[in-house]
Amino acid sequence: MATIAPPPGARWRPLAVRLGVVAGAVALGLALQGVLTARLEAIATLADRDVVAARRDLAFLMRAIALPVLALTAGLGAAIAFSCRRALAEGRFPPAGGRAWGRTAQAMTGLRAQRVARLGIGLGTALLVCSVAAGGLLWWMTYVLLLCRTT
Repeated sequence: MATIAPPPGARWRPLAVRLGVVAGAVALGLALQGVLTARLEAIATLADRDVVAARRDLAFLMRAIALPVLALTAGLGAAIAFSCRRALAEGRFPPAGGRAWGRTAQAMTGLRAQRVARLGIGLGTALLVCSVAAGGLLWWMTYVLLLCRTT
């Protein structure tokens, strides 16, 4: 039985796609950092004239940026924990139909798979709990910031 050789460059294509995604994320992050810096400078200028309005704008900015990010990390933690729970029930890691880092991984079985699945459940749960706690803390901080009044 003859095997079909992959076309030239096929091994590098997935790496190029991943590098492109990372480069795009870095470029977007740098652009958003510039926008955020300009907004914070505007809030600092506003604080010289109207402290209450500046606090309101800062609280809105904190909620608008951090809460969606924390919601995404909480969702990622839940997905990791549930996937690893499924892997523990199946006795193999990754679970059937699962993928590891965008490629099909060689499945582990036995005691090693159970250890990896338990570790994944613990880490996913920790990420979920920390994200929810950080979201609650941020909400409380902005609430207190909005309650502050100047005399």
